[in-house]
This record gives sequence, C-alpha cells and structure tokens, in this order.
Amino acid sequence: MLVVGAGPGGSAAAYHLAGQGADVVLIDKERFPRDKVCGDGLTPRAVRALIDMGVDVEDPGFARCDGLRTYGEGRTILELPWPRLRTWPSFGLIRTRLGLDDLLASRAQKAGARFLQATEATAPIREDGWVVGAQVKDEDGAPIEVRARWVVAADGGSSRLASGLGVRRDATRPIGIAARRYYGTTRPFQPFMESFVHLRGDGGLIPGYGWIFFLPDGTVNVGAGLQSTFRDFRHTSARAVFDAFVAGLPPDWGINEDSAVGPVGSGPLPSGLNRRPAAVPGMLLVGDAAGAVNPWNGEGISCAMESGALAAELIGEALAKDRAAIAHLYPVVLRERYGKYYALGSAWARLIGNPKIMRAAVRLGLPRKRLMAFALRVMANLTDGRDGDVEDRLMDALVSLAPVR
Repeated sequence: MLVVGAGPGGSAAAYHLAGQGADVVLIDKERFPRDKVCGDGLTPRAVRALIDMGVDVEDPGFARCDGLRTYGEGRTILELPWPRLRTWPSFGLIRTRLGLDDLLASRAQKAGARFLQATEATAPIREDGWVVGAQVKDEDGAPIEVRARWVVAADGGSSRLASGLGVRRDATRPIGIAARRYYGTTRPFQPFMESFVHLRGDGGLIPGYGWIFFLPDGTVNVGAGLQSTFRDFRHTSARAVFDAFVAGLPPDWGINEDSAVGPVGSGPLPSGLNRRPAAVPGMLLVGDAAGAVNPWNGEGISCAMESGALAAELIGEALAKDRAAIAHLYPVVLRERYGKYYALGSAWARLIGNPKIMRAAVRLGLPRKRLMAFALRVMANLTDGRDGDVEDRLMDALVSLAPVR
C-alpha cells in the first residue's frame, strides 16, 4: 500500500493499514518534524481518533482543554464544557502540528509502515484505468516509481495525485480560508478553546471567527478564518481578517507584534466533502484531499483521521476478501457518515453569509447558554445519536432533514 502525505489523515490510514498486516509505504515531501498552518485544536472527536491510534493523550506535549469559551458582542462571554457522552471523550487537546504530525507518523512506523521523508509524489501511475502507484522524487531529486496495490491520497487540498485524475472541487460547497500565528502572552494558561464570533471588517460584522488556543509551553495559537459565503469573500484576504482580529484584542493580553513568535501563515479549508470523486479506481482520497473539513467550524484534524481510518478499513476488507469493489464503496460510506451533516453545515454557512442573519445570530444566540451548548454539540459533531438524550435526538432529527448530494 502507498499512502501519500503524512498529515493526520495519511498517518491514520498508514497506521490502521499496517495494523492489519499490510505492507505500507508512507511518503511525505517534507522532512519531519515540520510545521503546518493549523489552529492546533483537537476536539473530542480528534481525541478519540488519537486514542484509536494508541496515542497517550495524557502526554505533557498536549495541553488539555475542558470546553469552549465564546466571546460575543460587548461583554458577552460564555464558557461551555464539552458534552458528556458515551461515544466521545469529554475533553479536547491542543498540540502544535509540528509535534502532532511527527508523533502520528511515528505511530504509523511503530505499527509497521515504512516512512520515506523528503519524498514527493509528482503524478499517479495508471494502467488500464487503474492507479497502481505514483511517480515520486526521492530526497536527492531522483525520479523513481513506487508501485502499490492501493494508493491513499492524503496530500492536501491541492493534491497532485487527485487533480491528475480528474478530481475537482464542487463549487456548490463553501470553502474557508484562515491565517494563524504564534505569540507569547501575559495571560495565564486557559483550559479552554477560545472562540470569537463578533469580528468586524470595514463593512461591519463578517461571517468569520477568531480563536486563541493555549499551548503547553505558554505560547498561544492565534488565528482567524472566513467562509466563502461572505459576500466580499473574493476581495477579503485571510491576512486582513487576522490583522483586524489581533488589533481588536485587549492590549493587556500582550498579543502584538513584539510578542509574536514566527510569521503569519495562511491556507485554505476545503470543506463539506467538496472534492469529488472521493475515489478513483485504485485510489482513495482522505482528509483535505477529499475536502473533508467540517463546514460548521473549520476543524479538519478529526475528519482527516476518521476518513483515513475508514479508507484503511475498507481497503483491508477488500484485500481480505479479494473484492476490490468493497474499497470503492468508500465514497458511499463517506456520504452516509458525513453527507447530511456536512450538507446542513454548508447550508448554515451560506445562511450566515448574509450579514443581517449573522448579526442576528450573534446578538440573539450568544446570551442563551443552553442554546449555545446545543450549538457546540452540533458544530463539533458530538452526539450519541438517536439513542442519546433529548439534544442528541433533536440533532439527529435536524441532520436527517438535510439532503445528500
């Protein structure tokens, strides 16, 4: 098996494939550890995926967060604990992608995968319409062929392998953009993911969000994101939203140019399963390559790891039963698992793209703690399903009404 890309999705796929006894080669164009633009936040869904990979979530390299602290208009501040559910852990974690991705690639190696670093996949190899490997450049730039029974493309939203096989973005699904930077801060450690939904640009309230996540070393990950449903999206950069957000933070928090650690980084958030098809003969797409970012909140780590584990499960079953069609059920299973939920999230993103609706949602929703606690469940996709409590059944009913396209 060949897995291209050693982010959370690729490493999860490699780990679970190797755990089934498959011969797995994991490659990445960078040498690890390497940085990655991200919010570094791990929701309870991501924590569950880490546990499934045998990661010690009590490791001091993680900072634990007990919930979400949301800032709205004026002095409106809500502290919302993660829901206590049977299915998911009741805590989140924060860790830089520099450390997290290195850890997960190591877990894949310990499971038996071979990891080739500084090795870039440049094009798929096809024979009789079937992907049978990839053309790659090794760390010295020499071209070589890596052949495989199955290929997992986990090489990001701009996946070379996927684009070379006709995978395209579904323009009906929103995308996001985000920028982040690390800072020192005078504030003490806060055991919350802090979210700011009252962002203003030159034209007033914008359908974006800001965040501050506290890392174990005392620094903070500060970032801001924006959805493509915003009417001026094409004329607004992630950097502009980020700069406006940082400028509006309280001065006594000490988050400014003098306390900055490193440059501002930015990148796209391909969401709502907006890369299609999610599989071509011989190859499955996971994580950002499949556009699997959650459109409700811009979170992509849990989606990447879950899709990687799902791809590994189906490929493993296809191999065990010698039935390739099983692996090609992947797009169907992906839609069954996330399709309605993501479709509802995409509809919500389009709705709040209207500044009037965004303004009303912030003004009327944030002061109501019970409503916001329910919104946290929905946005983080945390539920025990129709067999859960009243809020779980309500969420199940809402999601069931959404169409799957």
